[in-house]
Amino acid sequence: MKNNMWIIGACVVCFLVGYSTNDVAVSFPKYKVAVVDIPQILEKSTDLQNLKSSQEKQMNEINTLISKAQNEIANEQDRNKITQMESKYRKEIEDKKLAMDEDYNKNMIKITNKVKTLVSQEAKKTNYNLVLPTGMVISGGDDITQNVIHNMK
Repeated sequence: MKNNMWIIGACVVCFLVGYSTNDVAVSFPKYKVAVVDIPQILEKSTDLQNLKSSQEKQMNEINTLISKAQNEIANEQDRNKITQMESKYRKEIEDKKLAMDEDYNKNMIKITNKVKTLVSQEAKKTNYNLVLPTGMVISGGDDITQNVIHNMK
């Protein structure tokens, strides 16, 4: 009987230790979550607006080159010269398009990295542990989009 009391006492002590340990684990601070609307930030970005206008200028140059090539080819009578001109203009247009695409991708990476840096800085400044895009969150989280847009300017 005395032996059973020691076992019951040990079980009660183990239960209390386990319960109090669980209580400590549950009482750790919660994550502070923020949400950010990336498309809205990109819409307000002057860097992205400048990139779009640059792309439009380059596309206009390519369209002008295409028109010029079509006119020259249409006015040419010699089949060999037509073939040479088509080849020359096709290569020139493809090279310009490739350079335009590479420039666009390089600048988009810079813009994206800048936005990530601004979001990260704002999160650290306001003590957020986690920042999610608004499209991934159904409810909750503090919206820091306007703060990031303000810091971007």
